[in-house]
Amino acid sequence: MRKDVRDAAERAAGVKKKCIEGKAIACIALVFLLAALIVVDLFAFPLRLVWVYAYMPDLPARREGEMRAHFVDVGQGDCTIVEFPGGETLMIDGGDGSTAAQQAVLGWSAALGVDAYDYILLTHPDTDHAGGLEEVVSLFGAETVFLPQFLQGSTAAEKFAAAAERAGAQVRTSRIYEYILSGSEENYAYMLFLAPMYLQEQGDVSSNDSSAVVYLEYAGRRMLLTGDASAAVEEKLILDYAVTEGEAFRFEAEAEWGAVSLAPRLEELDFLKMGHHGSSGSTGKALAALCRPREAFVSCGTGNGYGHPNLAGISNILAARPDANIWRTDELGSITLTVSADGEYTVSYTGK
Repeated sequence: MRKDVRDAAERAAGVKKKCIEGKAIACIALVFLLAALIVVDLFAFPLRLVWVYAYMPDLPARREGEMRAHFVDVGQGDCTIVEFPGGETLMIDGGDGSTAAQQAVLGWSAALGVDAYDYILLTHPDTDHAGGLEEVVSLFGAETVFLPQFLQGSTAAEKFAAAAERAGAQVRTSRIYEYILSGSEENYAYMLFLAPMYLQEQGDVSSNDSSAVVYLEYAGRRMLLTGDASAAVEEKLILDYAVTEGEAFRFEAEAEWGAVSLAPRLEELDFLKMGHHGSSGSTGKALAALCRPREAFVSCGTGNGYGHPNLAGISNILAARPDANIWRTDELGSITLTVSADGEYTVSYTGK
């Protein structure tokens, strides 16, 4: 073989060898990269969260001594995030699980700097409340999860319950007198369950009427959140409250500093979360007349097909308190209520 031909063949073989070696190195590097990503995803930072940061709103940090309630705009669904003055975080419902709702819920959670939720409450099994919670508890985790007694065949609620178990959360059944305490002996906040008042023996109670109803109090300011409970449930709650002069809901709780008496007062409320997205079947005349809220909040979707909020509920509030303010996520976007340690409060919103 001629020398020039042999040299050319050797050069070609060398190039081929280098190509093979280069591909092998690239493959090994890719394997190590994939392995590193898997380790990061499993033990350090869920990679599914990366996209969440593109949807983080620009939120100011909670100041010392403040309690904040964020009514997150999840369209025709429901999600409220509470930051207690002691730093604990609570999510009440998580939207319907649609892409837009997930972006809002997860983005808001990330913007608040939530590492893991202290509490997640599913008021009742409907998908527009339960749909987003599986992803929330999977990505962020939770110390304690409150579930309705009956999930009533709701796929979204069942998936959330299973995810909560996998996440290692303490799972509890919502019932009257469950409570959350936050803060210090001098200035504490609390949340107390007012409903469901008892555990139903049969699962034929409507999903809406099995809703948890919770009362929040901090720095002399009081709030009621009624889930999707109907006016019939509201009337039962009000009757029990009136007949016993409030004693039906008084509860002696144990705080780190000793026993505290939790005594909800429903008259002349500061804040009311209107029931069932402002539907005509909730926020009835009896509730409005007793509570007469200064500020009422509605979670509903722009142009929703249900006609929420209905004029009936709004009219009931304005008849009881003509100067009440109505704050709606379909008009204002996500809404934040901030209560400071001296009882002063502000309401802000993101806009649509």
